[in-house]
Amino acid sequence: MVGFTGVNMLTIHGWSFDKSVWRDTPFSVAEHLELPGHGNSSYHELSIEKLAHTVGKDFSGGEIVGWSLGATVSLLVAFYYPEKVEKITLFSPTPSFCEIFQNRTVCRNFLRKLNRDFENTLKWFRKECGCFDDRLFPLPEKDKSIALLESYMKLNISTVLKDIKVPVDIYVGEKDRITGLKGALETFKLLSNVTLNVYPDREHYFLKEG
Repeated sequence: MVGFTGVNMLTIHGWSFDKSVWRDTPFSVAEHLELPGHGNSSYHELSIEKLAHTVGKDFSGGEIVGWSLGATVSLLVAFYYPEKVEKITLFSPTPSFCEIFQNRTVCRNFLRKLNRDFENTLKWFRKECGCFDDRLFPLPEKDKSIALLESYMKLNISTVLKDIKVPVDIYVGEKDRITGLKGALETFKLLSNVTLNVYPDREHYFLKEG
């Protein structure tokens, strides 16, 4: 079972959700960051790189737990502020969302659908993530969340992963439909101090205690 290692811990959820994803998990009592436009976030940066810089400045040090888009933010914090990060735990990471498991056409079409019918498209996306009750999560702010997602889609962090030396644990569902097993495998290949754990299902269920 993944969980605390005795150090301070910060969690960063995935796109379209909020800190409630960590409820009833081994990380429920950590400090929870909410992405800009999501939940009650105090952050306003809509560039993933700028957000990681700001989070790194605010982070007092310890372990970071990131899921999907939050995994990318976690890795960039470790790259920008290596002296502050003792360990990273990642769920469904990818070096590049639109260049590995997905593709640019799929990404562009998804953005068009979000702009045309935000609520229904977002609900479809959440269903694809698996095992969540959509009613638990309020809708994020449309403009901010789409801008943040666009930044994520444009980003490729492959070149920085080789410079991250802290221990990294990766967890991924074999049937992950969003970033995919391939995204986690590519992340694993590029990191130097890393373990990979593959579960025979989709992405997030294995966070649940028991």
